[in-house]
Amino acid sequence: MRPSDKAKVRHRRLVHVVLIALSFSLMFIGKADLVAMRDLRMSSNDFLAPVIDFVSAPIRGVETMAEGIRTVASLRAENVRLQAENDLLQRWRRRAEILESENQQLRSVTGTVSDEIRSLITARAVTAPGGSFAHTILIAIGNESGIAAGDPVITSNGLVGIVYEVGRAYARVLMISDINARIPVMLASSSWPGLTIGRNDEYLELAFLPAEARPEVGELVLTSGHGGILPAGLAVGRVDRVDGDDIRVLPAVEFRNLGYVSVLIGGTEGVDRSDLSQGSFFTPLPIDDDKRLLEGLNASGTRQ
Repeated sequence: MRPSDKAKVRHRRLVHVVLIALSFSLMFIGKADLVAMRDLRMSSNDFLAPVIDFVSAPIRGVETMAEGIRTVASLRAENVRLQAENDLLQRWRRRAEILESENQQLRSVTGTVSDEIRSLITARAVTAPGGSFAHTILIAIGNESGIAAGDPVITSNGLVGIVYEVGRAYARVLMISDINARIPVMLASSSWPGLTIGRNDEYLELAFLPAEARPEVGELVLTSGHGGILPAGLAVGRVDRVDGDDIRVLPAVEFRNLGYVSVLIGGTEGVDRSDLSQGSFFTPLPIDDDKRLLEGLNASGTRQ
C-alpha cells in the first residue's frame, strides 16, 4: 500500500472517532440540558406561582362579584315572579270561596235568581286614608260621573268603603275601618250572618254572629247584601283571631297603598237611599234593646 493510501485511511478513522465522540457528547449535553431546563422551569414556577396568584386574586374577586350580581338579579326576578303568582293564587282562592258560598246559597233555594247590574267607574284616591279620629279618603270623582251617596267603593282585592258625601268633582268615602262603619257580612264557609265594625285601626271587629256560629281563623268574610245597598259577595277580609266573643278580621284591602279605586253605581232600583246617615245606613241590623219580639226566640223564650 502506498503511503498516500495509508494516510487517507488514518484520516478517515480519525474522522469516524471524532464523529462518534461528538455524537456521544451531544447526547450527553442534550440529556443534561433537559434536566437543567426542567429544574429551571420548576424553579420559575415556584417563583411565579405566588405572583400569579396575587395578581389573579382581584380578577377572581371581580368574577365572584359578577356571579353574585347575576345570582341576585336572577333571585330577584324569581321572587317577583313568585309574588305575582302568589297574588294571582290568592285572588283565585278568594274567587273560589265566593263561588262556593254562592253555590251553597243557591242550592238552598228554588226558583231563579236575578243578578244586580252595576256599572264600574275608576277613580283616583286623592288623600291618604286613615287618621286618629276618622278613616276616610277623598276620590277624584263626583256627581258629574253619576255616582251618589251609598255607592260601594272597591278594589280588585275587596271592599274599601261606601261613598257618603258627593260633590261636583270629588267625593268622600267612609272606609270599612272607620269607627262609624257597620257592614253586613257573612262567613263564606258557613254563611252565618254578622256585622263588621270599624275600630280606626288595621283590624275590624266581627259582631252580632249567631250563638251557634263557629268562625275559624283564615275564613273569608263577604258582604251579605243585606239592605240592598252593598252587593253580596264582596270580600271584606279574613278572620284573624277568635277569642270567645272577640273576633278580629283583617281587611282584604291594604288601605295604606290605595292609588286607584272603583265605584259601583246602579243596581239599587227599589232601594230607599233617601236616608244615608251613619246611624241608619251603616247599622243595618236592629239595635238590641229590652223588648221581646216573637221572632228570634228559642223554645225557652230566651232571645237568640
